[in-house]
Amino acid sequence: MKKNSYFVDYEQLKDINICAFGFELLREALLPDLLGQDHMEMLYWAGKRLARKYPVETVDELTSFFSAAGWGTLTLIHNKKDEMVFELSSELISNRLKASSIDFSFQLEAGFIAEQIQQINKQITESFEQVKKRAKKVIFTVKSDSKDKI
Repeated sequence: MKKNSYFVDYEQLKDINICAFGFELLREALLPDLLGQDHMEMLYWAGKRLARKYPVETVDELTSFFSAAGWGTLTLIHNKKDEMVFELSSELISNRLKASSIDFSFQLEAGFIAEQIQQINKQITESFEQVKKRAKKVIFTVKSDSKDKI
């Protein structure tokens, strides 16, 4: 992962633990209120912007970033020519999905993944989330267009 000195530095913060309640309070209560009815679309684009600030060079670095950011364990399930499928899981995601009937969004993560894979493969890329409530995980399908290079 490339370092950028003017952004949040993982090395300075990696050993500090925070309360999951505070994270969820910001993510699920405050952000939707601040962003309004289009919050899901805005979170997708915010994820893409965040990815540009914290670029990675490999899928392994991408999965490491997710872990470092506290977003969960990101696992590459399969990789075909123009499609990748990732699974995201964590104790926090599991609790989020079983504790409520609210439809949770993982658009921030979807946008982040889309932009990182787009930069790695140099192809226009989109990511789609599918929440698996029973399995307590999120599946991201990432589609690239090999005919549309960047």
